[in-house]
Amino acid sequence: MVIGYLYIEFYLPWSHSLKEKRKFLSSLKNRIRNHYNVSVAEVGFHSLWQRAGLAMVSVASERSTVEGTFERILKEASLLDAQILKEEVQFL
Repeated sequence: MVIGYLYIEFYLPWSHSLKEKRKFLSSLKNRIRNHYNVSVAEVGFHSLWQRAGLAMVSVASERSTVEGTFERILKEASLLDAQILKEEVQFL
């Protein structure tokens, strides 16, 4: 069994309120949860308008499965109207 952790930090230059940020994050979290079957949570920058940190966790029998899932998530995240400032992947 492999547990994978993915952290992505975003910069949202177009966001001018917490409401705009929450709308973006809510949509993104729901899409990731439903499409990739991973757990997702906002883990940082709760009171900043233009920064967001999302953490995702996936469990599988093989590391390659989790790596593939995270690669697809990162590819999709790179297409968003937000800049990725940091990405981190860890395995247990």
